Amino acid sequence: MLIFPDCDIDLDTTLFCGQTFRWKRLETGGFAGNVAGRAVRAETRAGALCLFGAEEADAPFWRAYFDLSTDYEALLAPVLDERLRCARAACQGLRLLNQPFFETLCSFILSANNNMRRITAIVERLCALTEPDENGLHPFPTSQEILCAGRAFVDGIGAGYRAPYLFAAAERVQAGFDGEALRALPYEEAARALRAFPGVGEKVADCVLLFACGKRDVFPVDTWMEKALTQWYGFTGTRSRLKAQAVAHFGPAAGLAQQLLFAYAVREKPF
Repeated sequence: MLIFPDCDIDLDTTLFCGQTFRWKRLETGGFAGNVAGRAVRAETRAGALCLFGAEEADAPFWRAYFDLSTDYEALLAPVLDERLRCARAACQGLRLLNQPFFETLCSFILSANNNMRRITAIVERLCALTEPDENGLHPFPTSQEILCAGRAFVDGIGAGYRAPYLFAAAERVQAGFDGEALRALPYEEAARALRAFPGVGEKVADCVLLFACGKRDVFPVDTWMEKALTQWYGFTGTRSRLKAQAVAHFGPAAGLAQQLLFAYAVREKPF
């Protein structure tokens, strides 16, 4: 078991706020997850994050995954306005995850014009390709496993018009597309590379960059964020223009601010 003491993390808020679709609540308490083939059960006890089944050698992986080394209070301090302060209070303990590239790409391709419950169900059917781990969770399949399963399988998981996009993503990644290399690229170049994938538009590319490529100053704009930025902040224009205003306003904290405002809006449903 790995223990990370003094963690400001709320697992329920973090794991079910729309940035990942792979964790399961357990009847016995805690949460089961399988990240990059690492099976764990996560709990918080007395302010500590406890990962059962995790190996000591994987401590750097999990510290990075849960973004435990970032001081969120210091990051938010320069931009903590009234609305963001409310979101922070309501979603205390939310942390931005650093997720595997291919899993994140596929998940957010499936997120287009979709809701979290349905995305989770489609992803679960996709993951039935792999053998379950000791917690009963199926690891996310590799691009090769998806291609070996064939287009007919992908067409049958309920992804609708997104199925060919998902299969095309597996083909491109299997052919050598390096998602990790996007971390070192400037935002515009990295976003352009992602938008070359069929079915990946501006919002999906921004989500992948934020949640899997370390671009923490990215601010994805969907319907919820469009309403939040226009009604709460008085920003105007297209979604691209709204995003630019949000990035300028929140600076390095843009990604964290986006996820806090999104989680708060979804929870409170003020619009």
